Amino acid sequence: MSKNLRRWLSPLRSLMRRATGSPERSRSLLLLRLENTETLGSILDKAAMGHLLVQLSMSLGGSVRPYDPVRILAPGLFAFVLRDRTDRDALQVARRLHRQGQTPVPLAGRHVTPVMTGVLIHAEAPNMPSIQSLTDHALQRMTMVEDAALGQLRLYPHDPTLSAPGLTATVSDAVMAGQMVAWFQPQVCCHSGQITGFEALARWNHPTRGLLAPGAFIPQMTPADHNALTLLILSQAMDALKAWDRAGFEVPTVSINVSNCELSDRGFADCLLWEMDRHEIPAHRLVVEVLESVGPVSSSGETRDNLRKLAAAGCQIDLDDFGTGYASLDAIRQFGINRIKIDRSFVTACDIDEAQQRMILAILALAERLGISALAEGVETREEYAFLAQMGCDEVQGYAIARPMPLADSLEFLTRHAQAAARLPTIARRG
Repeated sequence: MSKNLRRWLSPLRSLMRRATGSPERSRSLLLLRLENTETLGSILDKAAMGHLLVQLSMSLGGSVRPYDPVRILAPGLFAFVLRDRTDRDALQVARRLHRQGQTPVPLAGRHVTPVMTGVLIHAEAPNMPSIQSLTDHALQRMTMVEDAALGQLRLYPHDPTLSAPGLTATVSDAVMAGQMVAWFQPQVCCHSGQITGFEALARWNHPTRGLLAPGAFIPQMTPADHNALTLLILSQAMDALKAWDRAGFEVPTVSINVSNCELSDRGFADCLLWEMDRHEIPAHRLVVEVLESVGPVSSSGETRDNLRKLAAAGCQIDLDDFGTGYASLDAIRQFGINRIKIDRSFVTACDIDEAQQRMILAILALAERLGISALAEGVETREEYAFLAQMGCDEVQGYAIARPMPLADSLEFLTRHAQAAARLPTIARRG
């Protein structure tokens, strides 16, 4: 039998088996996740991003057999069930879909290139898992993908232990179990080199999957998860401020991230302020980071009340991921924003990319005119740091300074930073 004839008969046999109720011999689950959403969001508006996701769905759906439809698990997260294929055949199909998902798409007068990470889970008879079990396994594998493997496709045999019911807990359960912990990333003044604060970032010490960064669990979080996690991180951030004070270090502020769903809860601001009072920490030492999409027009009355109450109490408000959202000017005017955080998508390669430089200069000019500070996040090289400092950026945060670290390591970092500052030459001033 020719190779072309076998290729033609294979889907026909699968259709016959499905029609007659014959058991499947194998089953694979392919998960494709859109990775460069931040970069795409910086060049596309919300409507164009929606069109992109629709085009990806149509393109991917048209590349599989009618009885292997694409399923959209979340925006930018696509799943495919591939039946009656060997692992080798399933991998070939997965590679084709992976390439298809990364084909440049004409949109809004330009071509944008999606970046997809792929996870393929394959199972053989007689121990055929359910589609839900395969999906759970694929989702677990996707959360375990390291940064170096983003944009690649990986094949795994089905592992029932990774999709067993009850194995994974919610974030709320992890908070109760003491598995969530705050790590801290320093923020540095470009003019003096002094530490201006730390951002508290959540890490999950998962019992089976190791240390997980927020990207692995935030997309699945419920409002109850957000609330439980924020209160825990706030408490640990207050403890960190006390620890730095006791050690004799001058750390003015600590920043925490607050989701839109929390800001819309009545009494959220009162809860935060009560927690700070319990720790005997003045309100001006807490920085609340909110997404740029929080604006007076799009926000609820509860959101506006919470932000105004926090600002009135003395808390500092940051607009996070600046440049990727909307309604920022209204938010700055009405909510008393103290600082904008320039999104990393504008910072990357800003020392050599003229388009990035123009965007950075425009944002810095806007901040100066509005009388607020600007912090660039995601600064990963000394060259980026130098360019931002020369252009008048107030503060920077990123790997060029330090990676996020546990509290104990932050004390060591502060010691080294103070020692390095003490070795800098001084210029005598005339009397």
